[in-house]
Parts: sequence; C-alpha cells; structure tokens
Amino acid sequence: MVIAASPAQGFTLSGSLYNYEEDDTKVDYWLTDLGGTIQFDFKVDTGVNMADLRGLFLNINDKSLLSGLSATAASNPFADIDAANFYSIGSNDFKIDSGGTTNFGFGGGNNLNGGGRNAPNYTIGLNIGQQGISRYDIQGTSFILQHDSQALSLDLFTESLFGVRLMSVGEDRQGSSKLRGETSDEIVVSEPSNPEPEPTPFPTVVPTPLPTPVPTPESREVPEPVGILALVGLATTLTRLRRRDHSSSRPSL
Repeated sequence: MVIAASPAQGFTLSGSLYNYEEDDTKVDYWLTDLGGTIQFDFKVDTGVNMADLRGLFLNINDKSLLSGLSATAASNPFADIDAANFYSIGSNDFKIDSGGTTNFGFGGGNNLNGGGRNAPNYTIGLNIGQQGISRYDIQGTSFILQHDSQALSLDLFTESLFGVRLMSVGEDRQGSSKLRGETSDEIVVSEPSNPEPEPTPFPTVVPTPLPTPVPTPESREVPEPVGILALVGLATTLTRLRRRDHSSSRPSL
C-alpha cells in the first residue's frame, strides 16, 4: 500500500550524504514530520554523477523504539523522476538490528562494509531494488516510518548517522560508491504545500437609484350625478313656466 503525504507538512530535516570511498557521488534526503509518522525522501544527485540507489542505512536516537518500527511505501514526491526510476519499498525491504551492523543480509552487495576501524554501524536498513540496472535503475525512493504505539518526531533523527549504497555509478555505469554523513540538528518549519485560500471578499453593493417620479396630472372636478339631475330638473321647470306665461299672455278670440 502506498501512503500519500499530508499536505500540511510542518517540520523538515534535510541534508546531503557524500561518498567516503570510490566514485564521487551525492545523495540528498528530506525527513518530514507528518504528525506522529516521518516521511523519508532520498534522491540521487545526478548532476554530480549517475548512480543506481541500492540501500539505505539509518539510525534512531532512541533504540528502545526499534522493535515497534515499520515502513510503508510513499508516493513519488519527485517531479523529475519518473515511475521507472522510482522505487516503492515492500515488506521485505525493511530490517532492524538493535546491535548495529553494516550488513543487514539483503545480498547483492547491498552493505556498507569497510570504511575503516571507526566505521559506524546502523540499526535500520532498507533494500532498494536489486543489483544491476537491467530491471531497476533507481534514482529516488520515499517511505513512511511509523511506530506501533509511539508518535515519532524529527528529533529522533537529528545528529544521527545515515548511510547510502550506490551501484552502477558514472557514465559507463561501472562504478560503485558508499556514502555516509551525520544529519543536521536544525529542524526547519516549512510552509504547507497547499495553503488554505484567502476568503473571497464580499462584493461592494451599489444601491440602485430610485426612478424619477412621473408628475401627476391635474385633476378636474367632475359634477356629481345628483347635481346633474338637479340642474336638469330645474331647466325643465323653467321651460314649463315659460310656456304657461306665454299661453296666458295670448289675446282671446
């Protein structure tokens, strides 16, 4: 199963490992606190030299946590490494040794043997791919380290010795290299990869102007129906009176 990293990455520990014998090589690493689990990202710096990533050798500052550790493949975090050159670890690729070792028994030359009398040992080992580049030619890997009962934090890996095994080094892919180095004690606060968007401001509301009122036409008084009937009745009465006066003023024959 592949676990995707949380977008809210808060703290990181990063650095580079350099060869201590044989071909000139460099591997960059990033540790990210995911809130109780740690994501480990390792990448071959092909600008220094081409190489096949074969093994990782780590230490943890609290050895009492070793028995509860497990690792799960993470999704590819590198935009410039395609699927063919990225390795997702499996259940058999992770081993621990509380006493410390330079050879976890992966075979295929995946060890950090040698390096002199004062060469360090490692308590966590990871196998990457297999010997030769006919099937695997790995330049990057990523995994999540978790504990079955304890939350992990980056301070468990500060000022800790890491090592890397590289094979098929160089333009002719015939070289080999072993790298090691001590991690930094500086834990950096990183910005979230997907910050929360700022809220969209409310639009300014422009009031709609009121329409200009249409002038009301002057009203004309309309006579009431009762008044009209009264005037008609009066006119009729006057007409009748005139007729009577006219009749009475005629001479008799």
